[in-house]
Amino acid sequence: MSEDLSLPDVGKPILVAIDFSEDSKAALIWACRFAACTGAPLTALHVVHDMASHPGFYHPHKTDRLEPMQDVAESMMDDFLAQVQTEHPELKTLQALDLQFVPGLPPTRIVEVATLLKAQIIAMGSRGVTALPHRLLGAVAERVAELATIPVVVVKSETHGKLDKKDKKRAEKQRKKDRKKLKDILGLKNKNDVKDDMNE
Repeated sequence: MSEDLSLPDVGKPILVAIDFSEDSKAALIWACRFAACTGAPLTALHVVHDMASHPGFYHPHKTDRLEPMQDVAESMMDDFLAQVQTEHPELKTLQALDLQFVPGLPPTRIVEVATLLKAQIIAMGSRGVTALPHRLLGAVAERVAELATIPVVVVKSETHGKLDKKDKKRAEKQRKKDRKKLKDILGLKNKNDVKDDMNE
């Protein structure tokens, strides 16, 4: 029995989840190039945080006045897409991008939208704007990969894993805590651990 090497159904869209992070920018660039190769339509989705379920992270620039989250998200998306277009003018598929904004919590909404649109694939960043630096894979990407019944492509940006001084310090502190906790579980202690305990 020969393996089917045909291209995926070009009528089914590629769904790329956008949260304005560097990793989601890399995911959009990947999705644009994949769409150009396959001829499939491209849909960009941003899940507007449901404030009743989880605190949001939106803050309109240049003003302190309150704005509806949907309006702020749309403005942020315009700036985000303009930046990608400026940095990558070769991405012609951006011109035909279908934009969708839906409220809710990202993991379930991304999968639900992909199902309703009959998407062939989901592309998203490895780590979102709210992910902790010591996480290897963002919680949203991890959950989407678990829930989805179609392929999920998790993309990292070139700057992924590069932390500023503050994040490096926080990551190192977390690493020490995790290591100490692991040693406690295993019943291991050395002289340095005793000194650390005395200094705390």
